[in-house]
Formats: sequence, structure tokens, C-alpha cells
Amino acid sequence: MFSKEILGVRVDFGMDMEQVLDVVENKLLKEEGTHYICTTNPEFIIEAQKNEHFKKIINESDLSVPDGVGVIYAKDYLEKVLTYKRDFLFPIKSFLAGLMLGAKGGQHRERITGVDLTYKLCDLASKKGYSVFFLGSRPGKGTIKEATSSDKNNMSDVSDYLSKLYPNLNVVGGASQFNRTEEDDDITIKYVKECMNRKGIGGLDILFVAYGHPYQEAWITRNSSKIPAKVSIGVGGTFDYIVGYSNPAPEKYVKRNLGWLYRLFKQPWRIKRILNAFPRFPVKVFLSSLKNL
Repeated sequence: MFSKEILGVRVDFGMDMEQVLDVVENKLLKEEGTHYICTTNPEFIIEAQKNEHFKKIINESDLSVPDGVGVIYAKDYLEKVLTYKRDFLFPIKSFLAGLMLGAKGGQHRERITGVDLTYKLCDLASKKGYSVFFLGSRPGKGTIKEATSSDKNNMSDVSDYLSKLYPNLNVVGGASQFNRTEEDDDITIKYVKECMNRKGIGGLDILFVAYGHPYQEAWITRNSSKIPAKVSIGVGGTFDYIVGYSNPAPEKYVKRNLGWLYRLFKQPWRIKRILNAFPRFPVKVFLSSLKNL
């Protein structure tokens, strides 16, 4: 594993999924205290440019895994342009290098998505007996993340599905009836502890928080030690994919790095977030590489 800063945000590279799971099981779950993982994608890095608190949270995380090929391409691009002579041709050569990287497509071992990591952590927990808890937002008409005033606990759908997929999974509980704001922290923690008391445990092994960035990461840093939870991870819209409210991009889009385009077709209301990932993110990386010419 090696770390690299992209636009001032730390990302940990050089690991595949099995190596990430090894760090979780043989380091984070065994060490004292609480730990958290960030699934850092281009949207995280763009948000961190205007949100210093969020940047600090990512940079101080125990793991900041690259969730998104854009982050991996940014790392490859920055490493490549370091080999170029910084003369008057540097901007042109750098721009062409970026285009070539973006056009190559394919699969990437280093990409650790929140969806894949959630499945793998639940699989690990079911085999080793680790306890898990699912925390999300109030359910809405379209996705779990669209908050409404409903009191329905939508995390029961997630718990049921993953418990069927992994029969030995030790689900302590789930909650989506609380808000992600500080005003709801106390009642959320109280509910989590009530679930823990019913299971006869004094802490959680793995806590999944789906409040969307940067809210889920802020919630984790405020509250995971109060539970306590050994390992917490913000998983964004992962639960929407798991229970089928959202469909992942087809493989043909993924292979061509056009997952953003598929999401734009399916969820046009997310256009601002999608445009942050592309083209705003690669443009900012390119411009940052031109500094001090």
C-alpha cells in the first residue's frame, strides 16, 4: 500500500480487495479504539476542495480507498507527467496523456467500490462472526437517501436481503428513521445501543453508514466512539443498489468508463454531482499539474 495526494486529498493505492479485507481483519478489527474507512471517489475530492473539515476527515482516515476509475487515472496521470520536461510543450503532452488514459477503459484491480466492499465485509463477517449494523437515511419515494418524514425503518430491507445472502451474518440491527444531523445523534446512538443490549454485546465490529458524503463521514467521526464501533465505513448509495432501488451501470458502460453517462440518463437530477466527477475533476487535476510552469 502507498498513499498519494490528489488535489490535497490522501488516497491509498496498491491494494486489491483481498488486501483491503486483510487490513480490516488483521489490523483495524484487532487494534484498540475506533477506526473508519473512506471510499474516496472524484466527488469526495471535489467536495474537499471547498470543505476543509471533510478533507481533514479523509486525510485522517485509517483507509482511503479509491472508489472510482477517475481517482486511479488521476494517480496514473500525475505519475506520468512527472517524467515530462516542464517546457513549453508540457501542457500539450500532459493534455494528450490525460486523453489517452481516459480512453483506454478496462477493469482496475485497485478500484474498491463501496458496493463491492460492503458485500465483501458482510461475507467476511458471516464467516468470522463479526457483528454488523446498518445505518441509513429516512426512506423516500425513489431511493433510501431521499429523506422524508416517514418512520418506516427501511434498513430492515437491507438486513433481510444480506441475511439471506449470508445466512450466518450477525446483524445487530438497522435504522433509517433518524436524521443525519447532530440534532438526531443522541436518539440514533440510543437506538443503536438498545439493539446492542438485546444482542448482549457492548460494541459493534462493523458499522455501515449511508448518509451520503460528507455527512456520513462527519457522523462517523462524531459518533462511532460513542457506540463504540471498531470499524465504520460510509457507503453512500450502496444500500439503494443492494435492495434494487438503483441499478448499477451495465458492464459495457463500465468497460468504456461511461458509468457517469449511464447515471446521467437514469438520474438526471444528480447532474451536478455527476459533472463533479466528469469533467470537473479531471480538468482540475490537469490544471493542478500545470502549476509552477
